[in-house]
Amino acid sequence: MDDDLLTDDTHYGEDDAIAWLTEAEAAPASPFPAPTAATLAALQVVPSLLETIPALLDVLTRTAAPHALASPYSGPGAAEIWTEPGPAHGREPAVPRQVWEYVEPGWDGGASPEVGFIALAGLLIPAAELGLAGFETLQQHVFNGDFSVSSTPAYYIHNPSPVGLTVQSKSFRFPITAHHPRPLTGTQTFWFDVALEYDGFNVRRVSVTEDSGRSSSLYASTFSIVFSPSPSTAANEPVSGVTYSITGRWNPVGDDQESFSGRFAVDAAGNLTGLQVSSSRQWVRHGALTQSGGGPVPRPTTSTHVTTVHFDPSGSSTLPQDKIRHIYSWYTGLPEVVQTEIRKGTQPIRLFGRASTTGTVQQNQALARKRAEAVAKILRDLAGGGARIDVEVYGELGAGTPDGHEDPAERRVDLECRFEIYQM
Repeated sequence: MDDDLLTDDTHYGEDDAIAWLTEAEAAPASPFPAPTAATLAALQVVPSLLETIPALLDVLTRTAAPHALASPYSGPGAAEIWTEPGPAHGREPAVPRQVWEYVEPGWDGGASPEVGFIALAGLLIPAAELGLAGFETLQQHVFNGDFSVSSTPAYYIHNPSPVGLTVQSKSFRFPITAHHPRPLTGTQTFWFDVALEYDGFNVRRVSVTEDSGRSSSLYASTFSIVFSPSPSTAANEPVSGVTYSITGRWNPVGDDQESFSGRFAVDAAGNLTGLQVSSSRQWVRHGALTQSGGGPVPRPTTSTHVTTVHFDPSGSSTLPQDKIRHIYSWYTGLPEVVQTEIRKGTQPIRLFGRASTTGTVQQNQALARKRAEAVAKILRDLAGGGARIDVEVYGELGAGTPDGHEDPAERRVDLECRFEIYQM
């Protein structure tokens, strides 16, 4: 028995002895002393100290001799690996993670006898050919860890889609920076790549991937981000577009979490616009956008195909064979895709019947109508009964001569076909 207990003047009863023995049995023996308040406080700062390791290494490597840093890579290609500096000390290799979850089958279209003509003429399709577009998102890819990214690729295709289009590929890159409030830690930077395949009409494929090799390394903090696609244009617009909404959370160890949000849009003309990322305390922001690759895409322009058929002699509404051949030459001079639309009734031809100012207004209205109908009959013979031929009759109204004047230039029918073409 302890001598201190023998010399203690305190008197212990039987109940006190039993309580002491019970507590002694319940408490497991430990070879280590109980932690003090100072020890607990020291343990709490360990995670934040881990965050400062890259900064400390940076200081050390800047003061070390150049030959003290040995490359972990050797052999062919090592020089190329080190040409793109990393974020920490200029010698980290940048190794983008390439993820291709899906490529739409048959996106390049099929063989068509019109493709060669389209390429030569620069005409791709009239506006009437564009149907409603279909937007689809593809499977999501997720990488978990301290740097967590969730992204869903997408495509936005017109149905039907023109054939013979040139598909271009373009890459965009931007950083998102996250301020770390801990001393010696500094700003963390995370890099993202956007791959866009487009043809001027359709977003063939768009995806967002992270460049984990170039991004900052986290040891205790966490950075998570989600890229979610949605349509940014109406389904019947010639140039389709996709918007990505950005949501995420930045959790620097030892401090409050910071939520952030943003967006950007890509379109079938090869553009990425509207990039923005921000948070309530402005800890999380986007950096400068860079781009590479891509090429010209067809742009819509309006083309008007016109001619005039004159009638001789005065008062005539009959078409001789040379006038019929002239109408045939004008019609077959239209692009084949436009002729196809005319035959389907989706692309109109407009006729304007006119007459000279001799005779009454009523007589000239009737005469101009006969002339226009004679031309319309030839066009329906060429394009079929389903062709849309719009007739407008002016007669002598709007003529450039005074009343009662016979002018052969006014005895005519004007033909017009206006359509949209897409040229490089």
